[in-house]
Amino acid sequence: MAKDKRKKIGEVAPEFCLPEADRGKVCLSQLLGEDKYVLLYFIPTEERKRCDRSGCPLKENLDRVAKLGVIPVVIDKDPVEEHKRFKHDHNITFYILSDPIMETIKGYGVYEKVNVNGIEKEKIVPTVFLLDPKGHIIGVWEPKVIEDSINDIIKAIEKIKG
Repeated sequence: MAKDKRKKIGEVAPEFCLPEADRGKVCLSQLLGEDKYVLLYFIPTEERKRCDRSGCPLKENLDRVAKLGVIPVVIDKDPVEEHKRFKHDHNITFYILSDPIMETIKGYGVYEKVNVNGIEKEKIVPTVFLLDPKGHIIGVWEPKVIEDSINDIIKAIEKIKG
């Protein structure tokens, strides 16, 4: 992974403006503000594909974060049209942003180069950033799937928000 490039605790989160299925273009600066914490979750497509009729771990866990007053934002490289279908099919209300050219994904350093059948490709490494109201990174996790870290993330949010 671009670990040496991955943003770290204490750094200011880079600004971005990306398209969202229901809300048009969404910028990080629009989400931040007095008492507004943001949870950025960079995911590969596979994370969304784990959702089916019996449940959606992504939705269930990020809804828990939202109930604590934190704004969940998912970022992946899939097109907005896929996000629209996914949000509709699973009744999702949080932000899912599209970064097809991976500019924001690379800016946060959450990708790695992999060799697939002799072809070098870039893939997203699942990474969660917790941001304070001023946009400083105050927590970083690298769960394989969201369930791997959700309890630690929630404990950190509860500690910060008192």
